[in-house]
Amino acid sequence: MFGKKERLTMMKQKYFSVIALLGALYLWGATPAAAADSQCEDVWATDAEGNLTIHADRVPGEPVFIPLLADGKRMEVLVIRGGDGKVRLAFNTCQVCSGSPRAYFEPQVGGVVCRNCGNFFSAEQVGIASKGCNPLAVPGVEATASGDIVVPAAVLAAHADAFRNWKRGQ
Repeated sequence: MFGKKERLTMMKQKYFSVIALLGALYLWGATPAAAADSQCEDVWATDAEGNLTIHADRVPGEPVFIPLLADGKRMEVLVIRGGDGKVRLAFNTCQVCSGSPRAYFEPQVGGVVCRNCGNFFSAEQVGIASKGCNPLAVPGVEATASGDIVVPAAVLAAHADAFRNWKRGQ
């Protein structure tokens, strides 16, 4: 068996090896966020007019956050497939507290959680219009013959003001 000193030396070597490997992966762009983005890059597309098309057959069961620029403001659309197989989408801000810089959602198993109030919303609750704390529903959504979902550029621009303080200072 190894003595205490030898075990400590071996543990240090393993620790530094893991740190070096993680550093190399980070430098090569293999971060968890990059991996998630690469897995979902074929879920959506925008056209020259700024319309957003979501390929419904490619939407996974975990949330996909689609970064957009509308009316000069950064914004996101959240899309997720519920347990019932339906695709749901909403703006990534809260219906009630959209003026807050922390009024956005982050993924959590089975849905999303509000960074402002901490409320959890299941995939089935995303995109439901209500007068309470909930991801802001996207109106004016059109389905195409192929089953894709189209959000017109005008709808995105009309809701850009809900993102006026979004993630400011974050």
